[in-house]
Amino acid sequence: MKALSKQKLADKAGVSLNTFNKWCKPLEKELQAMGLQPGARMWPPHIVKFIAETFCIDIE
Repeated sequence: MKALSKQKLADKAGVSLNTFNKWCKPLEKELQAMGLQPGARMWPPHIVKFIAETFCIDIE
């Protein structure tokens, strides 16, 4: 797993960035507790893995 931007994650999920942001909104506090800084351009590998597992996104 490697760090990815929100746009790359949205692309891999096959949705727009706007839709991806709506998906992540309910997880905002949990993501911050995991160390994600608000407004981060790149999401660290452990966050990418969590999001991929939560939304069944094929990252490979």
